[in-house]
Parts: sequence; structure tokens; C-alpha cells
Amino acid sequence: MDQLLNELKDYLRIDGDEEDSSLSLFLQSAISYLENAGVKKPTDPFEKVDDVDIYSQYRLAILMLTTHWYENRLVINPITVKVAQIPIPYGLESMILQLKWVDVE
Repeated sequence: MDQLLNELKDYLRIDGDEEDSSLSLFLQSAISYLENAGVKKPTDPFEKVDDVDIYSQYRLAILMLTTHWYENRLVINPITVKVAQIPIPYGLESMILQLKWVDVE
């Protein structure tokens, strides 16, 4: 998880450890979200085969979802629901479908 947290902090351009607790929560939630969507969690998401990073798309989906939650932390109430609600990025839905149906093993 530490390696994934460091990759996320690079992705978000965050220095320091002040946000680690929140980022870890978002990361774990994103991993669970993908699992609940039917995406198999790899044993080692940083595994390489013949120098090819075979789980890069899995990690990118986690980074995109985590970033979405990190950047859209606001309380939704009946008054703001129509104007403040930001949907999950379109490309992420496609990525989840691909990850769900393709088995790299």
C-alpha cells in the first residue's frame, strides 16, 4: 500500500505527509470500489512481465478514482445536489469494464 500511496502522491503532486491519512482512506475505498465492480485485485499491482507493467491500467483506475474523491470532497444536500454533484470521469467507467472482463493471468 505504501508504494501505491507514493504513486498517488506523485500523481497528485503532493509533497509531505499531511494528507496521508485521507489519501490512504481514498485509496482503500477505490480498491474496494473496483473489487465490488467485479475487478480482480492483483497480488502485486506493480508486477512486470518481460519489462512490461501489466497492471498499469488497474493502478491508473485507482489513481483516477482516488483523485476524483480527493478533489470533490463536498457535502451534497438537497439544495446543491444538482449543481455540485460531479460524476465519476467517463474514461474510468470504460477502464473498469475492460479490467472486469480481461484477465491478464
